[in-house]
Amino acid sequence: MFRPAIVFFLLLAVPLRANLGESVAECVKRYGTPVGYSEANAKFPFGTVAFAAANYTLIVFLLNDHEVGARISKKDKSAFTDAEMQNIMNADTDGSPWTVTTSNDPTCLQWMRTDQATALYDKANHVLIFTSTAMKAALKSPPPVPPAKPGAGP
Repeated sequence: MFRPAIVFFLLLAVPLRANLGESVAECVKRYGTPVGYSEANAKFPFGTVAFAAANYTLIVFLLNDHEVGARISKKDKSAFTDAEMQNIMNADTDGSPWTVTTSNDPTCLQWMRTDQATALYDKANHVLIFTSTAMKAALKSPPPVPPAKPGAGP
């Protein structure tokens, strides 16, 4: 009983959260120096910035310099407790609580906010994933057509 209480209060002190809509500068201010990054490309419309915060790895998905999604996992790859998931989700409610919804995948738990942002916990891979409507729209839109090269024939 004593150990879960300590873990709970330690988690409250961890500033880890997926703040959908934050800029890269705000993410760096919150989590410190990134430990990795990738740029958007023709196959994947998002850039990413990775952070190591406390015992977690956070990968932030970026579109136009703003966070549109996040993937959070523990460094030791262990499962999240219900308290850990709730603390992380409660830190990013954007004024609207997360409501449990039915997932199409029986290995996942899913929540949604009134702004249609979703949180998904993959029980098999121990990953908490946040997705904004901007990320969903970008995934559904066709990839950009590269400009034609001058002098290239049909």
